[in-house]
Amino acid sequence: LAVVLQRNPTQAEVAEKMGVGAERWRRMMMELRNVGLVSASGRPQDSDEPSFPDFPAEARTQPDHMCAREQMRIHIQVALEALPRRYRQVVQLYYTKEMTMREIGDKMGINESRVSQIHKSALQKLAVALQAAGIESSASF
Repeated sequence: LAVVLQRNPTQAEVAEKMGVGAERWRRMMMELRNVGLVSASGRPQDSDEPSFPDFPAEARTQPDHMCAREQMRIHIQVALEALPRRYRQVVQLYYTKEMTMREIGDKMGINESRVSQIHKSALQKLAVALQAAGIESSASF
């Protein structure tokens, strides 16, 4: 996206490209920070944009960086597919359908608290799988 735009994309642009709402994207980034997958450093304090992983603009245009991002996307897909069906369903409903924990619980026939537990466990399992693949920090992005 940065290559196409010739600048760092905004969170709204990244969210749109990923097919999720801007608010859902911000929550995803916050949760990934909480499990240590992305850097907590972000835009300058005076920016209206919430914290966003710090990527040097010039690195995005390098073929090796683009290849690494594609490999990361593949690792994430593989990690998602390795999750138990119920865990994967919670993650997909939460991030792609933008459903609340309560809505997911109603759909799956479980309570909101259990959905939250599954969601947290799924993120932890994803973090472990990605770390095993060598993706441990924002430097890997």
